[in-house]
Amino acid sequence: MSTGSDEHLTEKAAAHKASSSSEDLPYSAKETEYNDDKDDGFDEYDEEYGHAAEKRVRFYKTKRFWIRCLVILVILLAILIPLIIFVILPKLVQSIVNHSEMSMNQLNMTDASETGMKVSLTGGISNAGIFPATIEFPEPIIVSWEGHKLGSMKMSAIKASGGSATIVDSTTFTIIDKEAFGTFAKEMLSIEHFTWTLTSTVQVHAVGRVIKDINLTKELKMLGMNGFGKVTIDSFTMPGDAPNNGGAYVRLVTSMNNPSPIGMVLGTMVLDMFYQGTFLGQVTAQNAVLVGGSPSPLVLEGILVRQTNQTDLDNISVLMSNFLGGKVTMTSAKGVSVKPDGVTAVSWLSNGLLALTLNVPLVSPVPLNVIRDISIKDMGMVFNPANPFVPTASSNTVTAGFKLPFNITVGMTNVSNTMSIHYKGKTLANIDTAVWAEARSDIAAGIITFGLPPSPLVVQEDAKEEFGQFVADLTVNQEQSFAVTGLASAISTTPIGTVKLTGIPFNSNVTMTGLNFNAIDAAVTNVIVSGGNEDHIIMNQTVALPNASNLTVSGGSVLLTVYDKVTDQYLGELSIPNLNVVPGANPTPTNFLFHPKNTTLRDQFLSEYLTGAVFPLKVVGTKDSTATVELKQAMSQVTISSSAPGLMPPPNLVVSGTAVSTIGTLVGNRQTTTTVNMINPLATDLYISGQVTQVTWKGNFFGTIDAKYEQVVPAKGTASTPSLILQHPSGLEFGLFLTTQFVTSYPLIALGGAMVPFDLDVLMSVRVGGPNGYPATIHYKQTQEILTKMSLF
Repeated sequence: MSTGSDEHLTEKAAAHKASSSSEDLPYSAKETEYNDDKDDGFDEYDEEYGHAAEKRVRFYKTKRFWIRCLVILVILLAILIPLIIFVILPKLVQSIVNHSEMSMNQLNMTDASETGMKVSLTGGISNAGIFPATIEFPEPIIVSWEGHKLGSMKMSAIKASGGSATIVDSTTFTIIDKEAFGTFAKEMLSIEHFTWTLTSTVQVHAVGRVIKDINLTKELKMLGMNGFGKVTIDSFTMPGDAPNNGGAYVRLVTSMNNPSPIGMVLGTMVLDMFYQGTFLGQVTAQNAVLVGGSPSPLVLEGILVRQTNQTDLDNISVLMSNFLGGKVTMTSAKGVSVKPDGVTAVSWLSNGLLALTLNVPLVSPVPLNVIRDISIKDMGMVFNPANPFVPTASSNTVTAGFKLPFNITVGMTNVSNTMSIHYKGKTLANIDTAVWAEARSDIAAGIITFGLPPSPLVVQEDAKEEFGQFVADLTVNQEQSFAVTGLASAISTTPIGTVKLTGIPFNSNVTMTGLNFNAIDAAVTNVIVSGGNEDHIIMNQTVALPNASNLTVSGGSVLLTVYDKVTDQYLGELSIPNLNVVPGANPTPTNFLFHPKNTTLRDQFLSEYLTGAVFPLKVVGTKDSTATVELKQAMSQVTISSSAPGLMPPPNLVVSGTAVSTIGTLVGNRQTTTTVNMINPLATDLYISGQVTQVTWKGNFFGTIDAKYEQVVPAKGTASTPSLILQHPSGLEFGLFLTTQFVTSYPLIALGGAMVPFDLDVLMSVRVGGPNGYPATIHYKQTQEILTKMSLF
């Protein structure tokens, strides 16, 4: 006890000394020392009582505490370790094995025989515990199905880590129950899924120990082959004709979709093909292999037999038409034999395959585009105002390139089509009624030629405006492209028999030469002024509408507007009673209703017409130019250049005349009485109401006729004018001219008369067509010899 008290007093004295000595330190040092003391595990210094408080030690810092804990730990380990190793661990491993899950990704069977086969497999194990482990199979695994032991196989050790393991192994599967395995093989080919039960005894290496006699019982759920329900055709070809008229060789490349992880080598497989009860032929696959869990390519080759029964021919027609048209046709295949090694059949495999009927959807994997590059050599469209938007379309020659996916002898004797016209992304019109036409086929060149009989082209209700523009573009453009789609049918001779191919789609761009009306020069010939009334002059003529294309357009009556091309002034209307433009020159009878608004232009046109001049014209259409609704847009875009000739050779309107004067009239009122004989070159009456004529002789002014009178010159006839007064100029100058030049040049004037050439400049007021005809003023010039007489009295 004294020892303890002395130690206690010593500690207090040391604390007091430390406290005293700290009073001599600066404030910052004291603060640092104070903070250090707070962390030493002792109580603070009690300043109130002037002595250090008693120091107390924590219990977990004592040696006694830790010694006791160590003793307890040793005892627990001595008890638990044997318990874990010998009792708990085996049960834990068995539990992990029981709760683990096994899956099979791939199981391939090769070298099949009556007693077994080789298998290679990949799979995995999940929920295999947290400890790394190695699973060994000292005994074969027994594979059972629906209570029947199918067979057994040995497996190599599997290493698990992180709760999972990967299975990769190659082994031998030995059949235990041949009958049960045959039944299973048959079912596996057709069912959607099945369950194998795997049983064995395994041992596990884990945590440094080997745990033996662990029971393995696993249900392995796997997909069946499900009848290869998704068999696809990668290609279907006929490489050539079979010998002896026996049909056609056939080659199919298929993909047999195998959803099951089980794959197998089939070797040589023979199948019979059927469609709708018709036996198509027999095909054989060499080196056939089914790959588990993926499509398996299968090449089938054989012969499609020749058909003679009409029902079978009809079925073949549907089959081939659907294939060429991209439609699915469900055929079937029945197993005939299977030999894994190509020589010997395996009963359980053969029985399974022979019981299976494969459904094979025959369809091309890509669009075949059998008919392509259509060329319409000629095309006719006849428009009927009584049935708008249903023109009649026809063609004498349509050629189309075609490429069959078959290398067999084919001849096409008749063709029919339904067709749609597409323009600028819109369907315009349809030919819905197919009409059969004779066809010629050149198989080597891949060309078929046929005609399109007259067929109604029905314009769609929502495409009437676009169809009008389509016709307009064909009318005014040099060439025009559009698309045609439709369905073609053909009666064809083949090695399989005469078949009717129907519903074969085609889609082709077509470029046609257009009428190009706006670039033509519509020459006018045979112009005849045939009549006139108060409103207009009627001219009949022939207008050439040259058509370099093979397009024919017929559209009834058309009324176009005519302008003078130089001045762009209105002249009248050009009436085409029946527009029918065919390939070639197209001389077209027309009527020109001449009634310009500008009277000066009117008179100039008629006057120059009589002199044989050529008139450049511009002929323009409008939407009102035709009653045919499909042609309204086309007519509104037509601007045709033309040229109209005058009368050739140019006629002289005055064919003869007589001028009679006396010395008295020449020196008095200076008048000469004149009568002229007129000719009317027109095919209609010409009514004359007066004229103003300037008369000159060798450039010297001789006088003026200014007369009002009424006279009708009959069509293509002549007439003499009434007596007209030629008023000579006054003044001494004209008298000197008469005596010194004119009379001396023609001394016979006074002795009975002389023929004197006068230059006539005539302004004649007329009505073309008679007294109630179209009014105009004709201005013409001519030189005419006139019998001139002069007497004294």
